[in-house]
Amino acid sequence: MTFLSKQFLSKYPDFPRDMEPIAQFTYLRTYSRYLPEYGRREVWKETVHRATEYNVNLAYRYFAKTLSPAQLVEKKRELTQEAELMFDNLFNRRQFCSGRTLWVGNASTGVADKYPLANFNCSFTNIEDWEDLCDLFYLLLVGTGVGFKTTKKLSQKMSPIRNQFGTTHEVYQPVLKSDRLEHSRLEINAEQGQARITIGDSKEGWVESLRYFFQLLTEPKYTHIQHISFNYDSVRPKGERLKTFGGTASGHEPLQEMFQGIEKVLKNEVEKDMLSLEEVEEGYVRVRPIHVLDIANRIGYNVVVGGVRRTAEICLFDHDDYETLFAKYGINGLWGEEAFTRHEQIKQKMSRLGIPIPKWWDQLGVKHYDVPYVDGIKTFTDKAEAKQFAEKQGIENYIPFPYNNSRPLHHRRMSNNSIAFRHQPSKEYLEFVFLVMHSEGEPGFVNLSEMARRRLIQHGITEPTQTQLEETMDEIGMNPCAEIILKSKNVCNLTTVNVKAFVHEGKLKIDELIEAQKLSARIGYRMTLVDLELPHWDVVQKEERLLGTSLTGWKDAMEEIAADSETERQILQTLGRVAREEADRYAKELGLNRSLLVTSVKPEGTLSLVAGAVSSGLHMSHSPYYIRRIRITAEDPLAKACLEHKGWVINPEFGTPGTTYEEQMRNARTLVIDFPVKSGAKRTKDSVNVQDQFNTYFMFQDAYTEHNSSNTITLKPHEWDEACHIVYQNWPQFIGVSFLSYDGGSYPLAPYEACTAEKYEKMASEMELFDFTKLLKYEMAEDTELDETMEDCATGVCPIR
Repeated sequence: MTFLSKQFLSKYPDFPRDMEPIAQFTYLRTYSRYLPEYGRREVWKETVHRATEYNVNLAYRYFAKTLSPAQLVEKKRELTQEAELMFDNLFNRRQFCSGRTLWVGNASTGVADKYPLANFNCSFTNIEDWEDLCDLFYLLLVGTGVGFKTTKKLSQKMSPIRNQFGTTHEVYQPVLKSDRLEHSRLEINAEQGQARITIGDSKEGWVESLRYFFQLLTEPKYTHIQHISFNYDSVRPKGERLKTFGGTASGHEPLQEMFQGIEKVLKNEVEKDMLSLEEVEEGYVRVRPIHVLDIANRIGYNVVVGGVRRTAEICLFDHDDYETLFAKYGINGLWGEEAFTRHEQIKQKMSRLGIPIPKWWDQLGVKHYDVPYVDGIKTFTDKAEAKQFAEKQGIENYIPFPYNNSRPLHHRRMSNNSIAFRHQPSKEYLEFVFLVMHSEGEPGFVNLSEMARRRLIQHGITEPTQTQLEETMDEIGMNPCAEIILKSKNVCNLTTVNVKAFVHEGKLKIDELIEAQKLSARIGYRMTLVDLELPHWDVVQKEERLLGTSLTGWKDAMEEIAADSETERQILQTLGRVAREEADRYAKELGLNRSLLVTSVKPEGTLSLVAGAVSSGLHMSHSPYYIRRIRITAEDPLAKACLEHKGWVINPEFGTPGTTYEEQMRNARTLVIDFPVKSGAKRTKDSVNVQDQFNTYFMFQDAYTEHNSSNTITLKPHEWDEACHIVYQNWPQFIGVSFLSYDGGSYPLAPYEACTAEKYEKMASEMELFDFTKLLKYEMAEDTELDETMEDCATGVCPIR
């Protein structure tokens, strides 16, 4: 069914006339699909048209099953008005459906119908069965971010698994496209105790191969299988086009590395000092959470390595699971005296708390010093010896710099890892966590009890018993960016209202803003009408029908209307109430159950750029005027088109070889593009202290958010202790935020750089508007980014559209 007529659409140009270069650039690199029939990417009007038709048709299909023909005719008139309102708001960037739907909704490849889960930003599962890891694999393959929880209690539920087996990975000899298997095939040679897994050329086929692998090692009927061989010949070669999702195939190697990596995990070979696996019967062992984490990360690494997807994972674990707590510790190495000092401080803190010191700890604390000389580099572990050698070599002004990078567990970078506290930790333990976090950036932590309380309130339980809290904490977790509270096997699709778009000449158009918030709830609720391809996930999704109505441009808007804190709170309360009421009303109209949780605030990195670089989510803009730098692969057709525009400031990435700008540009693999931005901010981010940032978070939690408010708290060196104190004092209201060390942004080509109004005006006036026709010269196929920019989450692991 088509709701937007040609006559209606003819009123709109390809792009809004006020669409800033940064907005157009971000849209083209992230959400614009390649149209092979036209030999070009979509324009904004086409993307919005496609996403709007998809979303409204979800409601039409549902009503077609439940209404009489006469009622359906009237309903179509209502839905046409809804589609026109949705299109107009999206086109003018007043609000957005999810970025996932902007990418897959109504795409000509049919991806949204074949893979409905591809529409969803967020998912979560407990890992208590080997099949749960297969679900995780599938969700990552369709582009959904996955939160997972692995605890001692959950890992005990997993079937024992054999770890005494051999494998062979057959030499890859790709077959003709017509001969490829779509689904994987398992062959058993019982007499020789061998099995062969031939991997099919599809997402389903890849997941099936992992399922077969786990079945061979856990099911009693396969106990006699001692050797497993893998055949990859049906997997399409690296670089071949992926027609349904877009992008290019990663080839068979990442898949082979995944199986090899999982084999190492099961044989306890990831790190030499790991505790032995518990043997439960001859040949069978029981894995611990660290093994589950490693397998999930190996799966994620396989998905990401093709270069056309990024993996978003978060792992939640017990507060006393120190093996998992230190899983990523030191994987970036220790560099400089300050890092080694913190390393020793953490050890002292662990001793006071009775936390066991890992076997590898002291080895990581050994300082290494490199001395470059004519024959190469000589490494010392004694500072004096290094200096002495440098003197003998005639090296002047040698400065010994200590480092240690002896723990390169790179696959563990695939997830953010966070402690799932069931009860408030002691102040000293929380100080320990902050100390580790200050040194390493992780682990984060979340308050499961407050998450459980919020869910129970929506079930009408305002004074839950401890048993109710415990049972709820057992079954819940979060998505990778930690703004959605999810029951195991559930998903969420997020929508956004750009509050700044409703400010005109210093006044907030509150009535229009309220209508947009209502529409945001309806857009989100319609997404719950899909039938998910994983039946057990579909059941939970339809039970809870979670929404995530988010806001962006908030701080810019509040600055522009000069709102005091009480006015800000009142507007938030109104928008929160409106979203809840509209979600409930719409559920009743559809005859379906109400959404358990409705409001949230997501990171909003990419869509905020499409909205014109408004302040993202609940954060402040960088400063009143600033330069926003965005990186792009030099070979991307969009990058080549940008180089043809007058007045665009484009530089090679810092460190690119070459003695002149021209030479560096020829050698550049990554280009950095400067975009001037004028925001609503009245002060710079530098002037905001830790208390101000927490005040905003707790205000949103109290006045607006039913889930959680994604927030990155930026901490200057002297603010870490204060942040710990604030969290401890406000624990009952706290769920979780990210913490990031303040770097000042003073290094070359920093993502944000404050500038004067004069410099902004000069750059903006000289920057030629983006000419879409110049892109056509270079556009050959779909090479756009398939997920959001890494700025969506400060840790750089989160974003999946």
